[in-house]
Amino acid sequence: EAVLHISDSAYPRLKSHPNEAELDALFTPTLAEMAFALKQTRRPGPRVALLVLLKTFQRLGYFPRFADVPLAMIKHIAAAAECPEVGGEIRVYDHSTYRMRQMNQVRVFLSVSAFDDAARRLVVEASVAAARTRDDLADIINIAIEELVRHRYELPAFSTLARIARTARSTVNRGFHRRIAASLTHATKARLQQLLQRPVGESGTPWDRVKAEPQEPTLPHFRGFLDHLHWLRMQSEGTRVFDGIPDVKVRQFAAEAQALNAAVMNELVEPKRLTLMAALLQRQAAHALDDVA
Repeated sequence: EAVLHISDSAYPRLKSHPNEAELDALFTPTLAEMAFALKQTRRPGPRVALLVLLKTFQRLGYFPRFADVPLAMIKHIAAAAECPEVGGEIRVYDHSTYRMRQMNQVRVFLSVSAFDDAARRLVVEASVAAARTRDDLADIINIAIEELVRHRYELPAFSTLARIARTARSTVNRGFHRRIAASLTHATKARLQQLLQRPVGESGTPWDRVKAEPQEPTLPHFRGFLDHLHWLRMQSEGTRVFDGIPDVKVRQFAAEAQALNAAVMNELVEPKRLTLMAALLQRQAAHALDDVA
């Protein structure tokens, strides 16, 4: 599986080099926000730090470290707060209790809640529901983000959302594997298992033949193509057990099977192994039939 990057998802991030128009539109405190900051503290440094937390949270839905906030953004907010002398020195607050107190002040001002056990349960439920019809981790994460925003929760670290999404997908897929494997007859299971055994005197396994793309069904190859189609349909008999399983899941199971050789397939737990094999057989037989047509 490809490595999941934060940029693959809708998880918000700050631009490293925002232009003046973006700073004016997104990071200029309103009069109400200025009054809020002035009420909390009259000291320039802490006031700018509070406004930086406020404006970045409005953009991101979580509190970045001051060290990760572009200096141009800090200076823009400082100038708007009439504290132009304040700059990167507010980054010392990253390791102080002052920052925690200001984060709570921002939450109260914006009527949002910190990410807690209730928020985690919300993310788990949303991720499991999404994983039933989606397989891409970024899609699952994006749905979890939408739920947190809708319920006015602070976003956790991206790694937390990714870990929950990956666990949810695995849990849902294991459920599908068990359901599909239970629908196969003993005879079908035995036939599928035989595809992974290397016959005496042969260099490969029948599974290699399942994965192989057939020749183009041109006239010189047509008899061989029909023989391959007939063989595939015989091997796939009894594997039409995907009713009620989303197509995106079946396609993903088939793609996963295509990437695995017989030795690796044999190492998988039986429900997953049988599911992947059935999905690929169905796909290969359907593709071959389409080519004939």
